[in-house]
Amino acid sequence: MKSKRTPPLDLEPIMLLLLMLWRRLHKLSGPGDKLQTREFRRVVECVKILLAQHDGKQSLIGIDYFTNREYLGAYLLYQWVIHYQEGMSLIGELPSTPKRALDVCSGPAPFAFAALRHGVREVFAADRNQAAMELGAEVCGRFGLPLSVRRWNCVKEAMPIEGKFDLITLGYALNELFPKLEKGWQEKQDRFVDYLLQKLTPQGYLILVESSFAEDNNRILSLRDRLVEGGVPIQAPCIWRGECPAIKTANSPCYAQRDMEKPHLIKEIQRSAGINLSSLKMTYLIVRSPKAAQLVLPDEKLYRVVSPPVESFQGKRFYLCGVDGKKTLGSHFEEQPAEAKAFNYLKRGELISIDNALEQQGSIEIVEETTLKVKAACGKPVDEIADLNIL
Repeated sequence: MKSKRTPPLDLEPIMLLLLMLWRRLHKLSGPGDKLQTREFRRVVECVKILLAQHDGKQSLIGIDYFTNREYLGAYLLYQWVIHYQEGMSLIGELPSTPKRALDVCSGPAPFAFAALRHGVREVFAADRNQAAMELGAEVCGRFGLPLSVRRWNCVKEAMPIEGKFDLITLGYALNELFPKLEKGWQEKQDRFVDYLLQKLTPQGYLILVESSFAEDNNRILSLRDRLVEGGVPIQAPCIWRGECPAIKTANSPCYAQRDMEKPHLIKEIQRSAGINLSSLKMTYLIVRSPKAAQLVLPDEKLYRVVSPPVESFQGKRFYLCGVDGKKTLGSHFEEQPAEAKAFNYLKRGELISIDNALEQQGSIEIVEETTLKVKAACGKPVDEIADLNIL
């Protein structure tokens, strides 16, 4: 597979632009590179409220909170920056650059902006809040990237855009669209996801993103199981095609973790709000079109690293999920064998291959003859043996 170039994040100029838009939104003058003390406190309080909806402390479900300028502005200066980085990483996992994309429930369009930065030529943002989308469109426009916006209440109206898409993104929306307290939420959610899948071209992908919190994590993993049972092919992160092992085991979430760049304002908001987040954490699925074939992998023992390093009495270990289910990986060596040195640097989310290891009772141990290779780094596509993704 030809290597895809990863675009730069360019967070420094983006933060200056977001601050300018925040000031214009609130009709405030002031320094262009920072918030004043009173402004900063306003943003921090709103960020805390927005984040609380994901941990059960407060609910904004069913409320178009972007109609509140305080919430919209706070999202722009904090969550937008995080969601943009997530979008950049996840779209990087696609094997080729889509031509036409749709960002559903886009808000100020961080995922749409990420798609444009990756070189997608035609991108639409769809949301019920026009003002939020227009802010996102201005961010895109300032970088010379055209974003088309369409107002759409996706649970009540037909899609206002004709044609099919090579990429559809739906970030942090399923919990708001289909709250679990609503009768029949799962059936409604699954019908909506199927509706989006039918809007894909045969070579298209649907990216679903939610938080790493237990309830959102379980929602995505359960949806993944139903899609797999229905024969819908999964591109990432799963290469195991059976029932999700994380669902079978209590208190065993399975979510992604990526490196995060933190501009000064993000660090200050986190410090003031008591937010302990040093990396991007999210639950995601990249789903192929139902008209596509299953992912065709090389005939190797492939595993996704699904945990950070865990210290045990046996030394450092990792949890893996791969072609033959869930395993643990460890080593008793102080210095790893020459062909297994990658063990020292493994990251959660990487796809690895392991050969000539000692296997027993769900455990894989590195021995002198073991070969361990990283086959796909975080934010990079899985390498297929052939282009067989279209029937």
